[in-house]
Amino acid sequence: MKELTQDNMEQEIQNRQSMIVFVHTPFCATCQLAEKMLRILEEGEQQQLFYRMNASFFPEFMHQHQVESVPALLWIRDGKVKEQVYAFESVTNLFHLLEKWRKKQSIS
Repeated sequence: MKELTQDNMEQEIQNRQSMIVFVHTPFCATCQLAEKMLRILEEGEQQQLFYRMNASFFPEFMHQHQVESVPALLWIRDGKVKEQVYAFESVTNLFHLLEKWRKKQSIS
């Protein structure tokens, strides 16, 4: 997972047609569990799939994109949040979500 910072966030969003951002806060136990699930997916794919954003450092982004809680998974396409997911449930569920977003990416 690549960390988004104040310095690199805009550039990363501009440079990528599509990206998936994991929104968390450091002391959120549910966020820590969700991150473990995402890391399992990255290990299985043997590549970076997700960007990581500490919500505490991006209050304006959170408000602008109406991110309601953490953990959250955001699918950003062409600089806009297209979908948001708050219930991670399982690695299998996240795998299917990732496949769904990949299909939408190739169709558009």
